[in-house]
Amino acid sequence: MRAQYNSMLLAGEIEARTKFGVGRYYPHCPSSVCLSEIPIHNLSRIKRLRGSYGIGFTKEFIGQIGGGPLFYTMDERYEAVAELMSQSRHDPKAPIWILVPFIDVLRTNYQFDWEREWRVPHNIKFDPKAVSFVLLPEDEHDVFSAYCISKHAEGSMPLYDCPLIDHRWPKERIRVTLG
Repeated sequence: MRAQYNSMLLAGEIEARTKFGVGRYYPHCPSSVCLSEIPIHNLSRIKRLRGSYGIGFTKEFIGQIGGGPLFYTMDERYEAVAELMSQSRHDPKAPIWILVPFIDVLRTNYQFDWEREWRVPHNIKFDPKAVSFVLLPEDEHDVFSAYCISKHAEGSMPLYDCPLIDHRWPKERIRVTLG
């Protein structure tokens, strides 16, 4: 399993490292964690763009911690948002800074609809109960499970007792595994 996901699971936290959205060039726009509500039949597509590893959460959990889906805008709606950001550029408490991580400009060269992006405008702290599944290649499932049990026995990691899935599986197998 990649070291990045290993450290996330050990820490129970995903760091928000980058600013996203229409406000990303403004100092008051918060850094965010990007997530995807991708349909099962598009898992192989996201693998090509993002990799073979991932941590799955429910929409309810992400909503409870302040995350939500993106809103795409363009033309006069974008101009309205840009004006609000400009008017608020010296006010870090302006309400627009709560919204901008969730607003992006619709680009004609990017097919966004399949990914169904969500964002959380801060670090995501989680415990094993919040993790719905872990995505990793099937040939790593046994090693991952043994690693989790070993680290848990040492007291250095909580036990992640959630389904493990592989993006290459047929969608019916993924559905059955996820319950």
